[in-house]
This record gives sequence, structure tokens and C-alpha cells, in this order.
Amino acid sequence: MANGLKWTGILAAACIGLAADNARAQSDYIPPLSGAALAQWQVQGEYYGSIAGGGNLGAWLIANGNNAYTVVFLPGGLLTLPGQPNGGWDKTGWNRNSFSGSATLSGTTFTVNTISNYKAASVTGSGEAHVMTGTSPTGASFTLNRVVRNSPTHLMKPQPAWGNANMWFDSSTGQADLAKWVNKDNNVQLSRKCLYRGVQTKDPHGAGLLHIEYQGCFNPTATGQGRSNSGVYLQGHYECQVLDSFGSTGEENEYGGIYTVKAPFVNAALPPLTWHTYDIYFTPRTSGAAGDPAGAAMMTVYANGVLVQDGTKVTGVTTAGVAGNLLIPAPLYVQNHGNDVVYNNVWFIPNATPGSLPYSTMLNSVAVGLREENLIKPLREADDNGLGFVGRFDLTGRAIRKNGSVLSIQPLFPKAANP
Repeated sequence: MANGLKWTGILAAACIGLAADNARAQSDYIPPLSGAALAQWQVQGEYYGSIAGGGNLGAWLIANGNNAYTVVFLPGGLLTLPGQPNGGWDKTGWNRNSFSGSATLSGTTFTVNTISNYKAASVTGSGEAHVMTGTSPTGASFTLNRVVRNSPTHLMKPQPAWGNANMWFDSSTGQADLAKWVNKDNNVQLSRKCLYRGVQTKDPHGAGLLHIEYQGCFNPTATGQGRSNSGVYLQGHYECQVLDSFGSTGEENEYGGIYTVKAPFVNAALPPLTWHTYDIYFTPRTSGAAGDPAGAAMMTVYANGVLVQDGTKVTGVTTAGVAGNLLIPAPLYVQNHGNDVVYNNVWFIPNATPGSLPYSTMLNSVAVGLREENLIKPLREADDNGLGFVGRFDLTGRAIRKNGSVLSIQPLFPKAANP
């Protein structure tokens, strides 16, 4: 079997099957990349490691095209995502002007042009396996490995105990699910086996919990609002921004932001072509008109499992959305902004609130059945490669090794199929 692991009878009896972790692999649901674009995609991403003498360090390496990059260093590690490894950045010690700078890559020589606190000396490797080395502000050396992480709710399916869910789109039933959508500013169609942007649900919705996943495109030469721009419009009026904002400052017009209303608490974006998730508790406007604070719509938003909006009042609407009376239910709309963005695993639980269905309940249900000692112990005993298991699973059912790599395991709960 893969990785030389010898699975024991206990795991077989538990009906756990080994599966490849294809969240970032080149496949038919990721736009084909080649040449310079492929090389840049393989180098850009999240890096994590340690500083000589103690302490961890994370870095975001953002591709800007033509071998130009931006590097952002995160003291303590990467942004903590529920159930994912390599976290540790406390979010309070980050000043982007202090920890980021422009950079160029020539062969294996990585030159940071403007940064003073940290210095990256080189990035080496091939394919998606790259290593960044350099020195900290004190002169201590660091070594950071390129790591791949995923949203903890990627491919999560609703559980019966949560209430009756409206299943709006899943790639496994994609062709049939197209009948649940109508044209807003684009034909209803599949792309990469997923729902293509520019459409809205045939049925309206009111208050409840929306789960939706999107995958953008990789266009490193684009800037700002030109990078994988789209939007998720609750009731067609209130937009959670969709954008490739990996490594950016985290603004109201970036991932996790409510457009023109409020920036996210923190930028939770992962690298481009990673599946991003939104879990949004939504309460529609109850009285008044657009612009009135009283009776305004409210949104609590989790981006890639991270709380980025907490009971935010949304008094206005996004003008590119659906027109109509704000006091009656309206469709969900996924915006066509001209970029190649697809959606998958879209479902909605009417009337679910943070009080009736806490987010922690959803995350705990994802992990059920995967933390028992009778599953962890055989993995430790079967580890004949010496990589060492930390002794825990992440929330999507992947066993985490000490080196930060993961081993996919078929979970004991229903999930959406990979497109």
C-alpha cells in the first residue's frame, strides 16, 4: 500500500480505506497548468518550519508572475486553521510592512528586495516539494518547508441531526443539480465538473446556514480585484467576497470580507487553486430599507474554518446583486465577474443559527469516529517508515505526521465526492 504502511486487521474491520490526498494534485478539476505558470504554482504557497535556537516561523509566498513574488513572514507559524497542522501565528504580532517584501527567484537563488526583519536566502526543490532557507532578525538561520493545508470543512456534508438541508449542488450529481439553478449573468453550466459562476438558485431562501466551496483560477500576473474575482450573495443582496487574496492584508473586498461593509478579522485565504469554504449564518433584513441600521441583515462568517465575521450587521446591499424587496426571500447568487471560478458542495439549512447549530458542533461531527485510540494505535504501530504520527487526526480525516505531511483516510461519515 501507499507509503509502505501495513494496515492491521483493526483498521480493516473499521472499514477505513487509504486514499490519495488529491486536494492539490493536477487533475481534471484543476485548470491544466504548464510551463512558467506550473513552475510558479509549485513554488508559491505556505511554508512552515523552525528557527535555529527555538521558535517556529511561517511564510506566505505569493506569485506575481515573471518570477516575481511577495513574501510574508508570520512569527510563530501559519494562521491556525481548525484541525490543520502548522499553525501558531498569534495574528497580533504581524505588521505587513515589517514582515513582507518583494522578491525575485532566479534558479535556486531567492532574493528579497525590501524586507529587513527576515531574509530568505534560497528556495530549492522540485515539483511541489520546496524548502526556503534564510535568517531571522537576530541572524539565526531558519528552514521552512512548503506545506499544503485545506479547509477543515472542505467536502463536509450536512448531518441529519442538523435539520433538513437544501442540497443545491454536488459534483457527484452535478448534471441533475443544474436544474436547481437559473441564469443571472451567465448560462447554467458545468466547468471542471462543478457549477460555473454567474447563476442563482431557482428557489429563494431566508434565514439559515449556508455551506459553499469555491475554486478559483491561478493568474499570477493579475492584481487586486482581477485575481479570481466572484462573490457569494446571500438572498442575492449581501456579498461575501470571493477572491484570490492569499497573502494580502485582508480587506472588505477580499476573501472573508463582506463587500463594502466590513473587513475580515484576519485573512484566512489559502493559496490559489485550493478549495476554499464559506460557512455563513445568515439572518435577513427584518424591517426598513437598505441603509437603515434598524432591522439590518446579519452575518456570522467562517472562512476556511476561521471566524472572520461575528454577527456583522449588513445595512446595505451590493449593487451587482439581485434587485428586489429586501423583506422577502430571494435566491442565492454566485457572481460572474469575468474570472474562471467554480463552486461545489453547496447546501443550506433553513433557520439554523449559531445558537441552534454551533459551529463547534459541525466541526466535532466531522471528527467523530477518528480519534479513538483503537484507530490511532494501529497507525503508530504500522508506521514502518518512521515518519511518526502525532497521535491525532485533522477534521477532514487525515492522519497528521510529525513532519507535517498528511495521510488521507476514508472517514466514517458521509462527505461530498471530489469533483
